[in-house]
Amino acid sequence: MLQIKADEHSFLRAKEQIALLTLDRKKRTRLLKKLGAQLAKQTQKNVRAQSNPDGTKWKGRKKGRKKMLMGFTRKVKHFQRNSNKTLFVGWPTARGKVAYQHHNGIAEESGLTKRKRQAKKNKEPSKDDNAPREQAKHLRDLGFRLKPQGRQKRGKKPTLKWITENMTLGEATKTIQELENKTPARDWQVGRPERQLIGISPKRMAMMIKRELKRNRSK
Repeated sequence: MLQIKADEHSFLRAKEQIALLTLDRKKRTRLLKKLGAQLAKQTQKNVRAQSNPDGTKWKGRKKGRKKMLMGFTRKVKHFQRNSNKTLFVGWPTARGKVAYQHHNGIAEESGLTKRKRQAKKNKEPSKDDNAPREQAKHLRDLGFRLKPQGRQKRGKKPTLKWITENMTLGEATKTIQELENKTPARDWQVGRPERQLIGISPKRMAMMIKRELKRNRSK
């Protein structure tokens, strides 16, 4: 979930700020509820328009033209805390964490640890399973040979069947890396540009508050 905070430069006049502070709990709750609904609606518009609250466009994908984060147009929630003095808008599920990272441009953690989690989640073969045929082909293409036996000067080149029956996925992966002279990085960060999903310009927020205050006075 993301907490929406007012901008340091207020567009509300002193008397309007006082009016906000003197609202009783019932009126304050009603005001925040309406503001929350409008902010949630604006958040959906921000995502569909692929733009920040100030109107600037998000940085697109590195590959392809498919829109970003379109799944975040659904299930946007708003609720109140701190005796109905604080309004929260966002996603109460794990999706909220992803939204927060995009909103603030936080780099994505990646590497072997994440890859193992994904493999387990997707029920992919483990490192102890037999090497697949694709790996066996790759090993043969790289010139993989068995260790010399007896008087052999050079080890035999194993068949695809021998590799898939006698080598594990982990062993094949390590051998391929050695033959390609590659050392995999264990962990790294993938840069993520800032894409502000939630929010509204301070000026527009002030206009919304003024409108709701006016409605309260007329009741």
